[in-house]
Amino acid sequence: MATAVAAAGPKDAASNWVVGNDVVFRTQAGEEVSGCVFAFDRQNNLLVIKENGSHSGVSNLRIVKANNVREVVSSVQPEKPFDLGLPHVDLERCRKREEKALQQAEMESSRVGQGVTKEAQAIFDALVKTMPCVWRNKVIVVLDSVFVEEPYTPDMCRSDSEHSATRERVKMVLRLERERLGL
Repeated sequence: MATAVAAAGPKDAASNWVVGNDVVFRTQAGEEVSGCVFAFDRQNNLLVIKENGSHSGVSNLRIVKANNVREVVSSVQPEKPFDLGLPHVDLERCRKREEKALQQAEMESSRVGQGVTKEAQAIFDALVKTMPCVWRNKVIVVLDSVFVEEPYTPDMCRSDSEHSATRERVKMVLRLERERLGL
């Protein structure tokens, strides 16, 4: 049978922090929080609330200092005991996700030029959307064959004679991107 406690003040709020209770409370900042008590640490006075996520099967954990609770609006004990077991964590899946995130971060950081102007970075960002580019110091290297040097105008595109068609394509894209960026 479910029981409810309404409008408890902060002094008697600790009795509401039983793991598994569904609670609704207001913080000192006036924010209303609702969820299930996931954990309560009396020594540190920390409350962990499990809130529903943006879609089914996803939850958010919110950690709140219990003395930041202004008012407990309601506290309901569950009709069936709270499952204290933690879900299985697929370590291989976590490792792959971490590896993918690191690769993505490395790729993104390699696309940031060191010591270049905002305009140079904007030109690079525009070029990399249409062609593979990398920074080599302050030079943009396109398709491993065309080099665009400061001030990153079509006249500053260099390549060997074997890649003249690629150079002309890069010049055209560079000219259009500079116009689009207002440079």
